[in-house]
Amino acid sequence: MRNASRWLMPLGGLPMRQEREHGLMQAVEEPDIERDDLYLLLDSAALPALQIIYQHDDEPRLEPLYRGTRHESMLECSPVLYSLAGQHLMWQNRERWQSAGLLLESAASINDLANHLRSLLSVSLPSGELAFCRFYDPALSERFFDSLTQEELSAWLGPVSGILLTTEQSKWRGFTTNQISPGRTADDEGWFSIHPEHLAHWQQQERQRFNQRLVNHFSADDFHGKSASELEVIVDQRVAEAETLSISSEQQLFAYVELALQFPEAIDSPEIHTGLANMEEPAEHRLARIEASLLGLHG
Repeated sequence: MRNASRWLMPLGGLPMRQEREHGLMQAVEEPDIERDDLYLLLDSAALPALQIIYQHDDEPRLEPLYRGTRHESMLECSPVLYSLAGQHLMWQNRERWQSAGLLLESAASINDLANHLRSLLSVSLPSGELAFCRFYDPALSERFFDSLTQEELSAWLGPVSGILLTTEQSKWRGFTTNQISPGRTADDEGWFSIHPEHLAHWQQQERQRFNQRLVNHFSADDFHGKSASELEVIVDQRVAEAETLSISSEQQLFAYVELALQFPEAIDSPEIHTGLANMEEPAEHRLARIEASLLGLHG
């Protein structure tokens, strides 16, 4: 259905020991840029990070994370770590970068912090393969941190004592910790392991987000006068049903839920269910045939 690990990009089962710290990110005040331990991590794949920095700072202290690593051939799209402390012009124009940047609090030097972050550029998957980890994308990082145990989070953060980001509504969210750990080096890249429990957690998050988009869509259409709470129950039920029938892509799930809302009794009939359960036929063909039947179409 949905890619539960889209923050992971492929490169080339242990049980969890603690309960996860859900809801880690909280609303916070705007950071004080006068402090000397504030860094900005920009996603150069989402915006021209170096260009923006040099437009606002003639002598920036910065480190492209791909520099000196096996990813150096892709240096032009490297995440960039930049010392934001006291940089008023950059801060005043934060609307240019805040949708693709994280603020990090750390007493470490920029070199030591950059090296620790380099060790996290890729992670080890349950299969043993390595995958790029886009932890520097604020649209994904909050859910990533929410999936870690306290022990995992402390190890991942290393010398980082706090993380802040902005939401789509330009509100600041973040967290701080006193559990500072030693930093890693670039040579340690891939040390952090992703477990099946992480993947299951992200899959569940993606399912909830997708289901909510369906609810919002059908609520906006005032579909058969059902309330949002009624639609939530129906959508959750119908999506779960569809997945048992190997109807899995977002387009297919949307079509199935829409048919179920239009023809709730008919779609539960033995005849329709038998047609949908024919796994020898591709899901899109099953749905098209059932839709034609329910709508009274031929051919």
